[in-house]
Amino acid sequence: MLQKYSMWKTASIFFRNPTTLMYLMGISREIRIAHTSVKANLKILVHEKIITEEIEKRGKRRFPAYRANINSQEYRKYKRIYNFSSIIESGLVEYLEEKIMPRSIVLFGSYQKGEDTEKSDIDLFIEAPQSEIEIKSFQKSLQRKIQLYFNESFGALPKELKNNIINGIVLYGDLEVLK
Repeated sequence: MLQKYSMWKTASIFFRNPTTLMYLMGISREIRIAHTSVKANLKILVHEKIITEEIEKRGKRRFPAYRANINSQEYRKYKRIYNFSSIIESGLVEYLEEKIMPRSIVLFGSYQKGEDTEKSDIDLFIEAPQSEIEIKSFQKSLQRKIQLYFNESFGALPKELKNNIINGIVLYGDLEVLK
């Protein structure tokens, strides 16, 4: 079980920073796991095509550097799981439930698809009247800007937005598509 946690923690740094080139020792320091364990995890993640390895030359020395393999289906599959669990663990859904009492909350867009980068935002459709709500603490913990789309009626939305929301993940309530 501890090995799986170590692997997940190693992979999560690439899920949070998909376009950043990272080095073994930097990863080890950031996630506070021994570099020998991180090195073994990186080898597996490269083999599973979740990350890519690049060799960088500095003088006569060669250093392996790693980056998320954003074009890989495997990467996107695990990133979707990571993103979904991050939203749930942050407490954002419960907070919105308590403050707004919506009919439904739907996660959609690049974050839901596992295609987000460090600069992407988190798109949430909230089936409720427009409301001013403080979410800065959640933006900080999730390391992403959060975009809230309020509407009292799903049916009143533009067709393109409806399609994106339908393809999202319902985090709370029921999204009534057909009436």
